[in-house]
Amino acid sequence: MENRTAGIRKSYRIAGNVFLFAAFLACAYLINNYFFTYPVVVSVLKGAALIGVLAIAESMVLALGGLDLSIAGTSLLSSTAVFYFVETGGAGVFPAALTGIAAACAVGLINGIFVTKLGIQPVIATLGTSLFARGVAGAITNNISIFDTRPEFDAFKTTISFIPVSLVIALIIMGICYLVFRLTVAGRQIYAVGGSEKSAKLSGLNVDVIKIYTYTAAGLISGIGGLLVLADSTMSARFFSAGAELEIIFAAILGGVSLYSGAKIFFRTFVGAGVIAVINRLIYGLFVFNYMRAIVVGLLFLIVLALKKNMFKGEKKTD
Repeated sequence: MENRTAGIRKSYRIAGNVFLFAAFLACAYLINNYFFTYPVVVSVLKGAALIGVLAIAESMVLALGGLDLSIAGTSLLSSTAVFYFVETGGAGVFPAALTGIAAACAVGLINGIFVTKLGIQPVIATLGTSLFARGVAGAITNNISIFDTRPEFDAFKTTISFIPVSLVIALIIMGICYLVFRLTVAGRQIYAVGGSEKSAKLSGLNVDVIKIYTYTAAGLISGIGGLLVLADSTMSARFFSAGAELEIIFAAILGGVSLYSGAKIFFRTFVGAGVIAVINRLIYGLFVFNYMRAIVVGLLFLIVLALKKNMFKGEKKTD
């Protein structure tokens, strides 16, 4: 009976997220009749793909019981590393892309080591690596917005009908993460640590190793997100501005990450990313000041946080 109730509760949350997304789409159409034109729809889907990929990385860490503020900075470092090795070093796009992803993985690994071996709080550790990653990226590019125009990156810019390739890549990543959390021991171990670290240790799990590979995996996914944004000049400058980290966390929270969420958190997180993408595109299309986007997203963030207690009633962690 309890499992049935939990299943119904999960279904309500998924339906609630989809309803919220549909409500924002309806509001966007009422405000701007051109919102459902082809260019705008493609732009929204591209934005949802990028935010969705990075929010998936954040969801993994949140499910672990941690928090990663370095996701956007890590993604920025990945994209600038690719730019540097291609434009300056003369490397091919594929080796440069691997280098960028490796750099992102290194940031995730450092996060995991600082959190586990040095005992630093995740917020502090990842804030430090975020500042470092952004600083290195700024030094490489001299704080100039970058994007790559090489034909090898054209595949990321193309669409299948009206579906961007970047969205297909994002959905593949979501599917892989879903299967990992649903079917593998590693996924269950992450939830075990997130539910009760003390109980996980008593059951014989190596909590430090689990945390390290989770933060490293989040870095890997962030690095892939960097490749997506590098191929689209319209998202580069806006997305990597201050506040991107909060948009990513917001999308994950809209997904309702918790111990009892199950692998479906990734689907719900993606719906949350869609909500953020709609807001961003709507504000951009209205030609109003950028701070309006921050006001709308911030206000919605506070509302969701206020409702979070009721949404997750009875799902508190206990040791």
